Amino acid sequence: MMGKMELSRRGFLSLSAGTGLTLGFGVLPALGASAPGFGPWIRIATDGMVTALTNVSDIGQGTNSALAQAVAEELAVPLASVRMEMAPVETAFHNKSIGNYAVYGSIGLRTNLRPLRLAAAGARQMLAEAAATRFGVPVDQVAMRDGQALHAASGRSLAYTDLLADAAKLSPPAEPKLTPRTEWKVLGQSLPRQDIPAKVDGSTVYGLDVRLPGMLTAVVTHAPTFGGTLVSVDEAPALAVRGVRKVVRLAGALAVVADGYWPASKGLAALSPQWGPGPNAGIDSDGLSRQLRDAAMAGKGYSFPGSEMPGTNVTATAQAMAGAAHIVDTLFEVPFLAHATMEPMHCTIQLRADGAEIWLSTQTQSDTQAGVAKVLGLDPEKIKVNATPVGGGFGRRLEHDFAMQAAYLIKALAADGVTVPVKMVWPRETDMRAGYYRPAVASRVRLALGADGMPTGLRCDNANPSLLEHTGLTISAGRSEGDWSVGMGIVQQSYAIPALHLTWSRVDPGVPVGFWRSVGASQNGLFLEMTIDRAARHVGVDPVDYRRRLLTGKDRARTFLDKLANAAGWGRSLPAGHALGFAMGQANNSISGHVVELSVPEPGKFRLHRIWAAIDPGVTANPKAVEAQMMGGTIFGLSAALAGEITLKDGMVEQSNFDSYPLATLAQVPPMEVLVIGNNTAAGGVGEEGVPSIAPAIANALFALTGKPITRLPLTRAGWAMV
Repeated sequence: MMGKMELSRRGFLSLSAGTGLTLGFGVLPALGASAPGFGPWIRIATDGMVTALTNVSDIGQGTNSALAQAVAEELAVPLASVRMEMAPVETAFHNKSIGNYAVYGSIGLRTNLRPLRLAAAGARQMLAEAAATRFGVPVDQVAMRDGQALHAASGRSLAYTDLLADAAKLSPPAEPKLTPRTEWKVLGQSLPRQDIPAKVDGSTVYGLDVRLPGMLTAVVTHAPTFGGTLVSVDEAPALAVRGVRKVVRLAGALAVVADGYWPASKGLAALSPQWGPGPNAGIDSDGLSRQLRDAAMAGKGYSFPGSEMPGTNVTATAQAMAGAAHIVDTLFEVPFLAHATMEPMHCTIQLRADGAEIWLSTQTQSDTQAGVAKVLGLDPEKIKVNATPVGGGFGRRLEHDFAMQAAYLIKALAADGVTVPVKMVWPRETDMRAGYYRPAVASRVRLALGADGMPTGLRCDNANPSLLEHTGLTISAGRSEGDWSVGMGIVQQSYAIPALHLTWSRVDPGVPVGFWRSVGASQNGLFLEMTIDRAARHVGVDPVDYRRRLLTGKDRARTFLDKLANAAGWGRSLPAGHALGFAMGQANNSISGHVVELSVPEPGKFRLHRIWAAIDPGVTANPKAVEAQMMGGTIFGLSAALAGEITLKDGMVEQSNFDSYPLATLAQVPPMEVLVIGNNTAAGGVGEEGVPSIAPAIANALFALTGKPITRLPLTRAGWAMV
């Protein structure tokens, strides 16, 4: 443990007995900041091990391994001597780019790479200065390699551990010098991820794996309708199950507490609770679909001004529509989607004399800490958060409803004299039906074309629940009258569309919705890319050539398009009955896209033969890790495209597990080639970028073969099945 240290504004380097060197370049500055802030982020121990702190949750994306490569590169130490450790959940360690301690929106690498490189580079420079003094030579004659300072002319060398005390007396550089890209030896290489061995051999401890002495387990079920209430329950059948300790009534939920998961689960299954329907019991998917479609067609929702939605111009768009030679007019619709994480929601919680401690898989440590503190009536700093590796997040673990429920549960148990830690678990069925889905959306998209067939204006009238209204995530961008997530994947694209008008009609059936992997781009990518293909078909131009025209002057996007199209052999002769489909998009300072090849062996059936996926994430810290993320995102998006949907009948969610909410299987995924295009500018996102363009690529290939546009997902709802 490090003791309290005085911090200067520029940073500090200090030596604490027995701990080694602590470099204080950290509360990592906001994205784009040129110099470090203050607070410790990197420690060099007396045995040479380097510990770098991170506020990026391990949700399988490999970000922390990439950050370890960055530290090793800039500090000039072996990668094996660098380990990443979760920073304490304290304000000093919040991500300044978003204003909290969380990971979403592919921010992990793009907001932490440069600041952590600066911290490591600063430490390297200070150690080099200390070595130069010891050698009695100018600092530019000192080389730093493998944790040693070297003076080639004299053959002398000093280990970093021999220089810690001297380096501690120096002032940190105001502008540390980063290693040029051309000299990278560790960063940018496809090196094995540090987290993989433990995940392969099963030694990684996920939140669901936490075991504490004397711990009890609680299994929870919720009211079958959103907003439903518990009317009555006979507790006796559950209490008769061996190992069951208590039945606890919670707001809209019921928990059985037992010595372990199985007795708690058996006890819960033995109950027959009576539920009050609540205000949303009349909701069904067919009726909601009509509401969404009618609202989108009416187009009378909130009209986003340019100050809220970049690029919007209502007057110019109206003029484009009025003077159009042709309008591509389509009504699209997509359903609610579950996150379907492999590890269901859970939280282990223990009350202590001076506060509480929780263990869980989460993407939002600070919001979770604040939410639990509010339930328990404590200050947030009294809640210690132990964030474990995450068995699937996809945005669901940005919400902290399940952690707050665990706090209500432990509070009720404490009032009843129970003081041991309790692990609260939502079974898959509870998890699948608990909400925070991707919003169901209907959107009327109109693209005005001029006499030359090129776009002159785009109007999108969306209808859907408000993601921002439902989510519990702290959002630094704030919340306005409109919901800015509606425009994700439509605004700030590279296509040359002179005018844009975006409206939003709020249609809210009371179903909790939240951030889902790639958020609004997951549906808007389909809407926009299908519309572009329809416009290309109308003017008789190849859809990739049409996009090239739309990308005139956009060198980065056009280069990306050409490399992806060339990799897939766009324009080559195809077997009879085969077609290629193309789609791309931009988000999080990255460009990504897909080409698919498919065939239609019989009406309503298609076979997917090959997928080409590509991404330009700016800086590529570990190409193989980027490939893996693109593959994962592609399959995630493919699952949604093929059959993913959450439907409601009489207010109740009809899906409950993977049998009724199927995910793409290994047998359904064709050969996939991933192209990683790094342009070596600022780091972009990777985790969400594989999702949005796979569905429109498939839809565009089917459109090319049949001449019938896909206007609804999943494809099963559009009359298609993959064989």
